[in-house]
Amino acid sequence: MKRTMKAVLVAVMILAALTSIMPSAKAVSRSPDMAKSLPSIRIALVRLEDVSPWYALNPKRLELLRYIADYLASRHVPFQVAMIPIYLDPATGIHIGIDTPDDPRVKEFIATIHYMISKGGEIGLHGYTHQMGEGVTGDSIEFSKDPRTIESTVSYMALRVDAALAAAKAANIPITFWETPHYTASPEQYTYLESRFSIIYEPGPINYRTREPFLHSSSRPGGAKVCFVPTPLGMVDGPQEAQSIVLFADDSHRQILASLFFHPFRERLPSEDAAPSSPKDETGAYLERIIPAFQSHGFVFVSVTQVRKQLLAKTQAHPARAAYPILP
Repeated sequence: MKRTMKAVLVAVMILAALTSIMPSAKAVSRSPDMAKSLPSIRIALVRLEDVSPWYALNPKRLELLRYIADYLASRHVPFQVAMIPIYLDPATGIHIGIDTPDDPRVKEFIATIHYMISKGGEIGLHGYTHQMGEGVTGDSIEFSKDPRTIESTVSYMALRVDAALAAAKAANIPITFWETPHYTASPEQYTYLESRFSIIYEPGPINYRTREPFLHSSSRPGGAKVCFVPTPLGMVDGPQEAQSIVLFADDSHRQILASLFFHPFRERLPSEDAAPSSPKDETGAYLERIIPAFQSHGFVFVSVTQVRKQLLAKTQAHPARAAYPILP
């Protein structure tokens, strides 16, 4: 009974946040009284970045992913997972991906992704290999803005998007959003992405300093509006960034979207017997500082799907608000 009541209370809080928090153009003006007109409950989003089969190369890393999913679920935090289907390290010859499900390590990785979904995770594609040429997955870009390169063409991107979607489908992994590796692609490629995905989890090609989610009309005839969701709080890359984000949660006057991303290998496992195998695999208990800090200041964590639904609902109720604000 207590568990049921707790779940109902959380659902009510999320509904209240989603029906009141998305600011109109008027709400995000630079007026010094801006904070007074906004509700006390605000939304936050967290994205787990660069989750590739690299984690399957060490069982402790997969355990870490499950631990993070368990922790977020225990705090009633829906979360997003930016998945890279294929991990490549050309220098060492490592090639491991969800397109080879017979590999026992890949089976465990896919099972871990499904486990994260069961804990409230929404999965998106973060490219296909998130690398180019001799680059290592996660370190280099996959697409290009340079019109002189093949990597900037729609045909090049389309092959990789199709391959990524096919691999995810074969692994029975539902895909909710797209995130371009390092937010780097040509204008033509972004037009193509808008025809394939309803949610693009990045600022978009218009203005990298976008601080609020917004809708954009798809180039596809009759296509639904595309929702762009930025991460203005940036990346948790160490104790300094974690402290800065905690301080943001403490500052009730800062009215930008509380959206951030985090590389899971920077978290730590609580058990000593499951200590990471190398210094790169862990840094500290960052999520255990950041999540409670936001929740204690009235923030409610939501999913990108909920954000898009609320923006669409507002657009239908107020057609003039179809273009949501992009702050300078």
